[in-house]
Amino acid sequence: MRIGNTGFDSDRLNRLDALLQRFVDADEIAGAAVKVVRHSETAYRNWKGYASIEARKPIQGDTLYRIYSMTKTFTSVTFMTLYEQGLIRLDDPVYEFIPNFKHIKVAETDYQNNVSLVPAKRPITLRHLASMTSGLSYPNDTSPAGKAMKAIHESTPETATTLDYAKAAATASLAFHPGEHWMYGFSHDVLGAVIEVVSGKRFGEYMKEAVLDPLGLNDTAFCCPPEKRDRLAEGYAHEKGKKPVNAVPAIVEPVPDSAPAFESGGGGLISSLDDVSRFAQMLVKGGKPDDGPRILSRKTVQLIASNQLNETQRKDYNWDSLWGYGYGLCVRTMLNPAQTGLNGSVGEFAWDGMMGTWYCVDPLEDMTAVFMIQRLPCENANHPRRVMQVVYGALDD
Repeated sequence: MRIGNTGFDSDRLNRLDALLQRFVDADEIAGAAVKVVRHSETAYRNWKGYASIEARKPIQGDTLYRIYSMTKTFTSVTFMTLYEQGLIRLDDPVYEFIPNFKHIKVAETDYQNNVSLVPAKRPITLRHLASMTSGLSYPNDTSPAGKAMKAIHESTPETATTLDYAKAAATASLAFHPGEHWMYGFSHDVLGAVIEVVSGKRFGEYMKEAVLDPLGLNDTAFCCPPEKRDRLAEGYAHEKGKKPVNAVPAIVEPVPDSAPAFESGGGGLISSLDDVSRFAQMLVKGGKPDDGPRILSRKTVQLIASNQLNETQRKDYNWDSLWGYGYGLCVRTMLNPAQTGLNGSVGEFAWDGMMGTWYCVDPLEDMTAVFMIQRLPCENANHPRRVMQVVYGALDD
């Protein structure tokens, strides 16, 4: 039996119920929620398991989640609203907006592992930031650039703003000369600072004005106010063969009650199943949801979803969850379904988050799907893939 005008077979799509319950019963997740929309009609919206195992509090339709790096796609859309106003170009140097980036250095390592800092061959551009080809690292202990960012992270006060953090990042060495490789890093947080400079407003304030409020995304923010705190799902650490253990207090920073000084364009948002779904619907409809205002033009959404990486850069883009994908402006974009092993579509795009939140926008099928969980480590080459195998396998038109 078909579900309305969605083109889905109801029995086949409802296999998601059993799959989600299987994840919960196997202690792979504490709880999960999924929403699938096609041709503007909700085909599936359900959840299994717990928002809090300790409190025996089940997942609900309005449960809130730390979406971490899914934030990057919201940053991209916010950034491109300025692009559409002619205020920026993709190939503008970042130093035109944040002068601290005028004299950047690259950490080069010779065959004896000696590190030297050399002037960058070219400036970081806004395109480099959006496509993760800037050379800016996330904090880590595995590379000179990562160690430099870790030192900045540890020494930057809690009162530092988004722009303050970006200025500090400009003093870190780069992992490579801008544009020569791809590396997941701090780029989109700097993009948030550029948005502040160009808009003349705090990053979160401008995002709310340009994107969140027009779409009615009332549960998406860089904080979780006290009146919504009981809706926030707990996060759990998972180890094979063991029960999930509440991990958020020990591993990740607490969610603030009000807007923090540093609003992370790379990973700071809290959101809900329905808010992410509505945001995805705006994208799949070419920048304008059926029942809301236009946020971006159809052509701009197409640009966001267009692969920005050359063959050399794609050699670095080699996570298990990314085989067969390219990278656009803060989004993955499917280039080769056969290589992904997923029965999806060329042009499917979006991104995921550190605690396993994931969504997709499939313009070819006029479909969006959202998968929300809170687990560490995430398994974004596993759980969302299985969910989407069921979703695509349920198409009946």
